[in-house]
Amino acid sequence: MRGCIHTETRRGEMIFRTQWPAASVVAAPSGVSTAACFAVGDHSNQATLLQLKAQTLVADLVGADAAPGAAAYIIAPKFGMEAGMVAGVTERAGREPLTIERPIRISSVTKPFVAAAIWRVWEMGKIDLDQSIGSYLTSAHVMILTGGGYDVKTITVRHLLSHTAGLVDVFHTNAFTQMLPKLMTGQVKHRFTLEEQLKMAMEGGPRFTPGEAFEYSDTGYLLLAAILEKATGKSMAAATRELVGFDRLGLGNTWWEVLEAEPRGVLARAHQYEYVCGWDSYDEDPPHDLFGGGGMVSTPKDLARFFYALFHEEVFEKPETIHVMVSVDKTATPRKQNDSVYGHGPQIHKVGDLTVYAHGGWWGLDVGYVPELDMAVSVIGLRRDIRPRYTAAFDAIILEAAHLQAKP
Repeated sequence: MRGCIHTETRRGEMIFRTQWPAASVVAAPSGVSTAACFAVGDHSNQATLLQLKAQTLVADLVGADAAPGAAAYIIAPKFGMEAGMVAGVTERAGREPLTIERPIRISSVTKPFVAAAIWRVWEMGKIDLDQSIGSYLTSAHVMILTGGGYDVKTITVRHLLSHTAGLVDVFHTNAFTQMLPKLMTGQVKHRFTLEEQLKMAMEGGPRFTPGEAFEYSDTGYLLLAAILEKATGKSMAAATRELVGFDRLGLGNTWWEVLEAEPRGVLARAHQYEYVCGWDSYDEDPPHDLFGGGGMVSTPKDLARFFYALFHEEVFEKPETIHVMVSVDKTATPRKQNDSVYGHGPQIHKVGDLTVYAHGGWWGLDVGYVPELDMAVSVIGLRRDIRPRYTAAFDAIILEAAHLQAKP
């Protein structure tokens, strides 16, 4: 099963109230179905050029890279534009065209939502970022960590948010990786509990002293989910929905799979594939990443809307919160050159000279916000084994927007 392990290249309501015109077809490779819908303002030439560039990139992901389907969504008020670009179909052997409203599993892009909910709890004065997590966890969770060799008094909420707690990643343990192929092919149907995964993550003990280094770990977000539940007295799903404001932001196609009811009238999820391993996201039911590190379902449109809202004072009550959220903690050990630069929820990604606050997901997607362009972008694809191509398309859209903005 070479290449079939749970690894990831880390990346993590300004809505035009305009009726969308009929989908316009854009030239694409032979046999590739493409469509785009967009609203434009006074910068229609720039908007059209950016939309055409994005549509070409999306079409290439299907035509040249053989993804069953791909999509992008852009919110760029400086260009007077909100646009969705789509190519391909929802299922490898199917004929139904992919649409911008078609939901997918967003895997690790769930993390910025959970982080935002934690920051809202912080704004409410219910948690202190620099307080020991032992103050915010149940005694059962503290006992699991202590039994695994962790000193909870030295781990803070800030460490969890910034992946500097020294926690083993549950999805990189021997116990989990041995189960993964059977889970992904549907040979085994198993709904993990948070406690079960936390116990699994105790394999091998601490990776390093909290604050010493950076190492991405889904386990930290399991604990953030547990903290969220104890601090609010609600389920993680309910707390995140309420604190982030899904309904207020118009995120009608975003929900927690299994943990809450599917929204009424939402389309069925698109199939997401791993060709090398022969995996189809529909075969893994329920998903293994339900508790904070992943577990959410959304659309390219909702993801771009969330990231735009996050940076426009529509999620947080205090203007300074977003600045602290994207700050980067220093570690005792210098970061390796290929380490992600991670804030306290999103990743800080560089595209040329531009700073992008972003996050990516294991199944194959990237979403982010670019302050210099005041632009939110999402790119998704339905074939995860070419995931670097989606990141390349994401970067190319941003560079094209920067080029167009620089034109006199």
